[in-house]
Amino acid sequence: MQLGKALIGAIVGAALGIGLLIAVYILFQIDHVALAIGVALLTGLGVRTLVSTSGHASYTRGALTGILALAAYVGGWLLVAEVAKARAAAAPKRSVIAAPKADDKQADTGAPAGDAPVVEQPRPDERGPSGAAMPKAATPGQNPLDYVWLAIAALVAYELGRGTGATPVETVEEPISEGPAGTHPDA
Repeated sequence: MQLGKALIGAIVGAALGIGLLIAVYILFQIDHVALAIGVALLTGLGVRTLVSTSGHASYTRGALTGILALAAYVGGWLLVAEVAKARAAAAPKRSVIAAPKADDKQADTGAPAGDAPVVEQPRPDERGPSGAAMPKAATPGQNPLDYVWLAIAALVAYELGRGTGATPVETVEEPISEGPAGTHPDA
């Protein structure tokens, strides 16, 4: 099954995929979940380059490739976040215009300098007017299609890492022997 070679190929491909994530983010400022497919392709191709996968389908190798591709994608975004933080820290600082002080505002309006009372807004009830439970809002930045992209990426990595089970069969054509003249072969 060559699991050691498959593991090394998957790690090399995953490292290239992480490099792809960082490069795409730095150059184009793109952070879409569909980039997981690129990481999966590179991870699967890393396995294919080190392991002979034709004629040797391995479900374990496919699962290993899929798991490493998804782990590389998630870990890659953690690295992208660190790169973005480092770039933001290295950027030149901008000056901020100072807001007027609270005492200045109160002096202009003639209001007393004491603390203003804080009015709390009432929390909306979790049940609607009919008594039915209200649907909760989705988490910002979460899209159900993100999970579809991740599933496609895992499938791509799995299929590339698994390999093909059938060996190519060579067809050999036998020469057609001709019977005696004037006879039909079915007669």
